[in-house]
Amino acid sequence: MSSLYGKASNSQISARYAATQAVYQVMQGQSLNQALPPLEERVNDEDRGFLRDMALGSCRYFQRLNAITKMLLKTPFGDEDQDLQALMIVGLYQLEVQKKAPHAAVHATVDVCEEMGKGYAKSVVNACLRRYGREYEELTAPLENNPVTASSHPKWLMKMMQKAWPDDWQQVFEQNNQRPPLCLRVNQRHGSREAYLERLQQAGIEARAAEFAPFAIYLAQPCDVTQLPGFDDGDISVQDEAAQLASLILAPQANEVILDACAAPGGKTCALLEAADCDVTALDLEASRLERVEENLERLGLSAGVVCADMAATDDWWEGEQFDAILLDAPCSATGVIRRHPDIKLLRRRDDIEQLAEVQQTLLNTAWDLLKPGGRLLYATCSVLPRENNDQVERFIAAKLEAGQDISHQPLENVLSAMDNLPGVACNAGRQLFPQENGHDGFFYALLVKGN
Repeated sequence: MSSLYGKASNSQISARYAATQAVYQVMQGQSLNQALPPLEERVNDEDRGFLRDMALGSCRYFQRLNAITKMLLKTPFGDEDQDLQALMIVGLYQLEVQKKAPHAAVHATVDVCEEMGKGYAKSVVNACLRRYGREYEELTAPLENNPVTASSHPKWLMKMMQKAWPDDWQQVFEQNNQRPPLCLRVNQRHGSREAYLERLQQAGIEARAAEFAPFAIYLAQPCDVTQLPGFDDGDISVQDEAAQLASLILAPQANEVILDACAAPGGKTCALLEAADCDVTALDLEASRLERVEENLERLGLSAGVVCADMAATDDWWEGEQFDAILLDAPCSATGVIRRHPDIKLLRRRDDIEQLAEVQQTLLNTAWDLLKPGGRLLYATCSVLPRENNDQVERFIAAKLEAGQDISHQPLENVLSAMDNLPGVACNAGRQLFPQENGHDGFFYALLVKGN
């Protein structure tokens, strides 16, 4: 697939070469979560941050940088040289976004051609990157008149967002192109948020309390969280503020039997158990991802039933006892967390949304059947698209009512009435959160109650 695999698998490579391979693999349909880890192991420790920034940043601005590449090349690269296209994008990211010194950045990027075994392309890459430096204003001016290249978002997503959120889409896209903040969840069983903020201050780490989630803390600068005070003892976990609202909305009670469907990597499972002495089943389809759930539970000293199964195939895992409450964090487009996973811009397609909506509908119906009369179902996604969110829940409610079932939607304004301010905007069936500057990610919640 890539020239990377022509080298010994354990040989050391430069950060620029590794970033090029990561971007190329995303162009071929692989996620950065899959592509980056083996590449990180092959660069110097001190270069791993540089590698991640180039790989994520090149995907974050891919639509813009790819357009510039096409303008610079007299003849497009052939199918066998698409890794050179990725190299050009990584080179342009250093010049366009990182604002690296042109001479050094161009020279180091051109050298990667030799590392790739494609020394024949050095003159082309060199000429294109140097032309960018000379003709920057002329090349980039047209990009500002095209909303796709100006915002670096795919056309299909832009159309959907403009239709759904005419007053908000530009702010969402702007935040999608920012580096995300690092948010912690304080383990309420171990101490207060205020006490942990004092510990951070004593350690010389700048941080602030979050606006909405009562146990959330934002760090001023990202860091290795394993080195934070009390991490090994389970005093804190990494979890976005929007995701932390799940346990607050579902409000688990002592001795309740709760299902966390699609649970991996386990952040919400652990938050539920930190909030109450409840009996939680953490269910997920992927065994490899459930390993993270087990690790998180062990570090935090918590216990849950961990089950690897397809939720919809209830005969394979369900023992017949209905649940008091269910958290369904459904598979979705993840369009609310693009700033954390910018490869979504390359990997997602318009057709995916309808396919995901069908999966969500199936899981909603399954969850409803597993819920006790009087039980609570919290539907959540990290999407900002109504088809997966408000529209999905409205259709679900209408179908249940038409079937003569007793179902009600609980507005979060009522559920979180103790909060002075609520994030996001109210929808007919739920609440939509958008990614915020130095704040929470994009998310959606709808709380449904099953009649007795």
